Amino acid sequence: MVRDPTAAQPGPDPEPDGLMDSAAPEEFRGALPTVERLAAPRGTAAERVHARIGDIATGNVGAPTRLPTAAHRLPTALIGREYRHDQWISEVRAENPGHPLPDGPASDLLSHVDGHLGRDPYA
Repeated sequence: MVRDPTAAQPGPDPEPDGLMDSAAPEEFRGALPTVERLAAPRGTAAERVHARIGDIATGNVGAPTRLPTAAHRLPTALIGREYRHDQWISEVRAENPGHPLPDGPASDLLSHVDGHLGRDPYA
């Protein structure tokens, strides 16, 4: 999510990208990698996010007057996307294998919108 709008960087582990492409039918995607393989690039991705936001903060980017707006909202967007994905996975697990949904986080900064938690990105 960060690499396309800000730096067009390749993913930290591009091989699984095709396997995770929801536009491709599942039968053509191949075998899923292990959880460890999927989790390994997350640290690299986090480092890249921090480095890119640092570049934006110091003006070391191609659009130094426009990208600070994106950097300001990017963490909220990333956290929201991960939350929605996690919520979707939890709902699927609750419906199919019957695992109970975990309790949601509690905070005065959160509100429910259409059954999902949300936060005002301008707060």
